[in-house]
Amino acid sequence: MTHRLATIISRVFDPFLMLAVVFVVILSGSPAFVPAFFVMVVLPLVLFIFAWKTRRVSNWDVSDRRQRPKILWTLVGIETMGTIAFQLWPVIPIIIVITVFTVITHFWKISGHAMAAALATGTLVAHYGFVWWPVLLVVGVVAWARVVRRDHTLAQVIAGALYSWIVLFVLNNYFV
Repeated sequence: MTHRLATIISRVFDPFLMLAVVFVVILSGSPAFVPAFFVMVVLPLVLFIFAWKTRRVSNWDVSDRRQRPKILWTLVGIETMGTIAFQLWPVIPIIIVITVFTVITHFWKISGHAMAAALATGTLVAHYGFVWWPVLLVVGVVAWARVVRRDHTLAQVIAGALYSWIVLFVLNNYFV
């Protein structure tokens, strides 16, 4: 039962869904919201589903670390092109977080789920104020699920979350 609950949590708080939350928060007031959301959220998800269905990746979680860079660099490229095409400069900190995360994955396994959950919750708190602090608890729930499923160690989920929050904090202070 615990493993099943952890799997459900991992799917509900999937990095693609967390990325969608981030873009809704950041782009909600933009006149380019709909096309940008399609290019920067829906397109990467469709490409990933294609890679998964055609077995270009081992499974939904891309457990084979060697397959992650190709997926992540594709995401970075799409996000960068979307940012430039739609002139969505507030998205730059998010692209930096994803890019550095991608570099880290070349050397060390770090939790993308924890990173994405921390990015989404950190973005909510940064944009709407500390009154939203309870959403930060989602990160703990996601981290628990990833450890219970044995997808990551405690150190890997802590590193993913802290990395995201620290970089987001530094970049938000720099870009604001």
